Amino acid sequence: MSATNERAAQGAGEESYDAIVARLERVVGELESGELSLEQSIEKFAEGVRLAKDASRKLEDAERRVEQLVRSAGGEDETVPFAPGVAGKGS
Repeated sequence: MSATNERAAQGAGEESYDAIVARLERVVGELESGELSLEQSIEKFAEGVRLAKDASRKLEDAERRVEQLVRSAGGEDETVPFAPGVAGKGS
């Protein structure tokens, strides 16, 4: 495993969503540059797939936290599904 891949494997749980996306954007840029060998491109592609999965997990975790933080108008804790784009409507 390359040093880059080891960092990706070790730090994924600790990195912020924004940091993961920034790394993914760098990987995409390197792939689009056309300057990598086939083997390097395959490694970068695999790294990009891992980063995309990590970013997706971060978003899912955030959605679960939002579900847990919702309270009803009566002050009772209430779990409701996360619905993107609904927050703030009617407020």
